[in-house]
Amino acid sequence: MRVAMVSQSYYPALGGVTEHVHSLWLALRKLGCDVTIITAGPQRESENGVIRIGINVPFPINGAIVNVTLGLRLAARIQSIINRLNSDIIHIHSPLEPTLPLAALMASHNLRQPVIGTFHMSARISPAYEVFGTMLRRYARRINVRIAVSQAAKFFARRYFPGSYRVVPNGVDCMRFSNGNLRIREFDDHKINFLFVGRFDPRKQVRTLIRAFKRLASKRDDCRLILVGKGITYPCCLAEAGCLAGKNVIFVGKVPPSKLPAYYRSADVFCSIPKGSESFGIVLLEAMAAGKPVIASDIDGYREIITNGSEGILVDPKDIDEIANAMTVLADDVDMRKQMGIRGLRRAKEFDWQRIAMEVFKIYRQVLSAPTFRGRNGSRTISGVAIA
Repeated sequence: MRVAMVSQSYYPALGGVTEHVHSLWLALRKLGCDVTIITAGPQRESENGVIRIGINVPFPINGAIVNVTLGLRLAARIQSIINRLNSDIIHIHSPLEPTLPLAALMASHNLRQPVIGTFHMSARISPAYEVFGTMLRRYARRINVRIAVSQAAKFFARRYFPGSYRVVPNGVDCMRFSNGNLRIREFDDHKINFLFVGRFDPRKQVRTLIRAFKRLASKRDDCRLILVGKGITYPCCLAEAGCLAGKNVIFVGKVPPSKLPAYYRSADVFCSIPKGSESFGIVLLEAMAAGKPVIASDIDGYREIITNGSEGILVDPKDIDEIANAMTVLADDVDMRKQMGIRGLRRAKEFDWQRIAMEVFKIYRQVLSAPTFRGRNGSRTISGVAIA
């Protein structure tokens, strides 16, 4: 089975969608699929199975900095690539977001292949969809099967693009993150390590996390906050850390994916407290796969993974006192950290990528075997596919 997978987010750009696309690509190839990723940016050396067109330009959207692809005749170029690949399936991630995913969806109107669309986004409202939703619904009809990565993502997508969606969550490579031999030596000194991994975007609230940690650090000197990542809020976060920077608050910067498991394994507690608009939270699964308890925002996308008091502690992301108290509780209780870590690993195994990829693979097979007919608008409509 040949699959053309279109994603605006891919390495070297970091983020949840990038991790999802790359991991799904690897898992589907193990299942025998010939998958080619079509993404943005200049071609990199030794990059088999990836075709790049256009360039990525950072753009602020929904409290985060995302990449938007710029290039001439994107739709025509994608159409030409898919024809050349002779793909059986076109799988577009975030299919109604500009520019590369939407260009691929527009190009698919002239193609025979069925289209799978995976929706990753969650938010209370989308100003762009409020304005352009009516126009985009015409293109949304071209998507034969719609996948949402969570109930939160499904709820958001259905608000603007009514229809049937199947929830297939993000996944995690449990074996990759559970290797106990991987550790960062400089952090293996019996201090209690709190870890953050992600972009320094406004909605991630890294500065708020630092403020909460400072309250803990004012009472005890055996704790450390490790911050992996970078972004536009990095300077103000560095300023917030003040004299603790380089001592109890460590700014690591960007870390290659190959080294991430060692940071998770060196942590005692993982923290992620975005103020909202998170559809799932792959970083939570990575921490849980490493057997670590988590402190996370009490928001829709995160509640689908974590039960408060079981795999971690859910907090109000606006309440610094509550975040600091959760950090104190876990710093004080070694047994609680251990038990939460055990339950977290058990939960993470439910999301192992081989299991998730098999669900996607079954959807591919259902689509290719289902009866089809060509509708009035020229779209290839598929019936008989079980969609939740």
